[in-house]
Amino acid sequence: MFKIKISLFLTVLALPTMLGAETIVRVSPDGPIRTLGDARDAIRQQRAERSTESYRVVVAQGRYELSEPIFFEPRDGNVIYEAEPGTRPVISGGRRIATTWTQAQDGVWTTQLPSDWHFEQLWVNGRRAIRAREPDRFFHYLMRVKEDRLGENGRARQTLIVRPDELSGLERLSPEQINRIQLVAFHKWDTTRRYLDSVDAAAGRIVVTGGPMKSWNPLTHNTGYQLENYRAALDQPGEWFLDPSGLLSYQPRDGESINDAEVIAPISDKVLVIQGNAAKEDSVENLQFRGLAFRNCGWISPPGGFEPSQAASPIEATIQIDGAEGIVFKDCEIGHTGGYGIWFRKGCRDGRVERCFIHDLGAGGVRIGETGIASNEPERTSQITIDNNIIYNGGHVFPCAVGVWIGQSGHNSVTHNEIADFYYTGISVGWRWGYAESLANNNRIQFNHIHHLGQGYLSDMGGIYTLGPSPGTVLSGNVIHDIDSWGYGGWGLYNDEGSTDILLENNLVYRTKSGGYHQHYGRNNLIRNNIFALGREYQVRRSRVEDHLSFMFEQNIVYYDSGELFHGQWGDKNVRVRKNLYWRPGGEVDLSKADQSGESVVAEPGFIDPQKGDFRLRDTSAIERIGFQPFDSSKSGVYGDETWVRRAKTLPMPPMDQPPSPPPLELHEDFELGELPVNAGTSVDDRFGGIDVIDVPHARSGSRVLRLTDAPGQSQSYYPMLTLSPNYKEGTSRCKFAVRLSEDAVFQHEWRDSAQPYRAGPSLWFEKGNLRTPKRHLMELPSDQWIEIDVTAALGENAGVWNVSVTIAGQSPHTFADLPNVNDQWHSLDWVGFISQAKTDAVVDIDDLMLNNRRTMMTTPASSN
Repeated sequence: MFKIKISLFLTVLALPTMLGAETIVRVSPDGPIRTLGDARDAIRQQRAERSTESYRVVVAQGRYELSEPIFFEPRDGNVIYEAEPGTRPVISGGRRIATTWTQAQDGVWTTQLPSDWHFEQLWVNGRRAIRAREPDRFFHYLMRVKEDRLGENGRARQTLIVRPDELSGLERLSPEQINRIQLVAFHKWDTTRRYLDSVDAAAGRIVVTGGPMKSWNPLTHNTGYQLENYRAALDQPGEWFLDPSGLLSYQPRDGESINDAEVIAPISDKVLVIQGNAAKEDSVENLQFRGLAFRNCGWISPPGGFEPSQAASPIEATIQIDGAEGIVFKDCEIGHTGGYGIWFRKGCRDGRVERCFIHDLGAGGVRIGETGIASNEPERTSQITIDNNIIYNGGHVFPCAVGVWIGQSGHNSVTHNEIADFYYTGISVGWRWGYAESLANNNRIQFNHIHHLGQGYLSDMGGIYTLGPSPGTVLSGNVIHDIDSWGYGGWGLYNDEGSTDILLENNLVYRTKSGGYHQHYGRNNLIRNNIFALGREYQVRRSRVEDHLSFMFEQNIVYYDSGELFHGQWGDKNVRVRKNLYWRPGGEVDLSKADQSGESVVAEPGFIDPQKGDFRLRDTSAIERIGFQPFDSSKSGVYGDETWVRRAKTLPMPPMDQPPSPPPLELHEDFELGELPVNAGTSVDDRFGGIDVIDVPHARSGSRVLRLTDAPGQSQSYYPMLTLSPNYKEGTSRCKFAVRLSEDAVFQHEWRDSAQPYRAGPSLWFEKGNLRTPKRHLMELPSDQWIEIDVTAALGENAGVWNVSVTIAGQSPHTFADLPNVNDQWHSLDWVGFISQAKTDAVVDIDDLMLNNRRTMMTTPASSN
């Protein structure tokens, strides 16, 4: 019965095609064949009954929702799946939320969903909604991190210390609610996702569990972080929160109506899976997809979250391809994803992605190859073409993802693409740290327009990034601009570890944070006939010196108006710099560090308007002196009909705002973590005494204190000494701590600036039962009792005097106001010292240390002495 019904709707047409007679199958929302999966099954059935090998599936306008991916096997090849002319059918891994919404007084929409429908992405009217988080843009900063290994299971617990006010929305949450919140950390080139184990909001303490931190890129002081997925964070238009009960809350954006909003949540993490077996020479061949839209696939965090991985390398794609030849996606859309867009993973050859709009991505756009080298050569991916696509707006779930990523794969072409609006690198080529075997050879990265990357979230990135040996690889004709990292490393062209035998020529790179070109280390790369312009910090950088020719830097134009020209390691015989043109409007150009060839020139290059990105040449006389060959940068980016080109040029770009600087150092330290304060420095004589956090029965709070142990014979009288570097410049600073002194202790607490020689502000001496300043005796003190010290001082223009409050247990505070600074020129707090000055055996215990700064005027307390 089934065979008869399906065959009624298969129209056999004798059309002359390269594959012989072609059979047409129509897919329609209201027809008997309603999905691509139905069409695939019908074709399988027909092939079992007749010899026709070539099929065309025409998909009518409509939305085709999937609950699981459509799988294509080797028997499913030689088929074209295409949109009916003039239509854009949508193949969706999501489901419309068609329930009734209710609007509360605060404007938030709510609706009840089945409690077993869990998702982490949501789209409203074609726009990605934002899972409720704090802060809403950029991040808070970690103050310190302590890691404990958990037995032999390879797991570790991280205790994160943050500012308590950053956890104010978590104070009344149950442990179950806390456990559903995710920490998203931004560290150098990585992002980490972890569920919270516990929170102590008052103490500013978060505990998470996962893999051990990587020594080369751990979570640390001033790592940026967000907290995601709790109701109190739902405070901005476009944010949403899904309660475990199934109650979905959404705060609408301007112009959205509760009556007609299209709200879609994902059901599946993939739409298409093309799965052959290249090792057995059983590939899927000649599948084409034209004019179709693939949308709304999700990603669900596993229980352990997401461990940091460069380029989000473990993350899969909406369209996943293994063991396939001749797979083509043309004029398609791939968007609204939880992971990558499309991945030619294992054993793929001769695939093409052409004129596709790949956008709104949880991770990156396109992946080619794997991170490892397959031992079986047929399982290696190569000869993939990514041409004339718009790859735009990614990294929403994995900010560390890449626009186009090539791993262990060669002979690929990435050409004429528009790649913009990512938080990390635009194109990444190679996956080998060092000089060992790499398959990433003979890749062509040409005529791409790459811009608006980084956006201040991550570091160590490039418009185009290479990693490991890549003989025959060419990076040419690309236009790269507006690359802005959080910290270091917002580069245009970046040859990282082991990059070898790469030609970089005819590229235009401008408006980068860190510089137009950087080589960390590599061998025999040629950087020729490029324009590097308007790097903010510097223009070109070389990091590591090795005993071979690192690179040749020739016939380039370097135009800049700020920062250094050459940064890093230059001047040795293993880098060749010659025949370049340099120009700094209104400033001098110093070539002594790197370019003493005598063949380079300092001259105005003749650009029409470089400040506005117009690097056409009005006069070629200067560049002719170095043999520079003009190139047409307008050839970069997409091409074809005017509508497609205009679409790329009119995409909205993100604001390239600078993230907030880390707040001034602020400590609330009870020493219960067993570690020294963040940012602490120590000076000790290892033979005598020292500085430790120890358990004592008399701790003022908890069970641990910071102990300074002194002894005779110290090489310096000020050993042992603990210092902090707050770098406060204005406002009012405060340092509060409890101190317990043995009978023979001599202890000094002092504030200084960074001048040479330094100037001191507040200074206290504790000696022989007395408390004094350098100029005045203040009061008597007991030994072996806790004494609370609270020092405040105004900085900047208001500096001049300081106050101290001293509280002995069982007594009222003793306050001393308007004490003169040691040096009347002191006005900034760059150094805080806790110094044991005894010449005999002595002990100083410190507990409950607080250090902060407020941008307010210091009020003068009434003096009690």
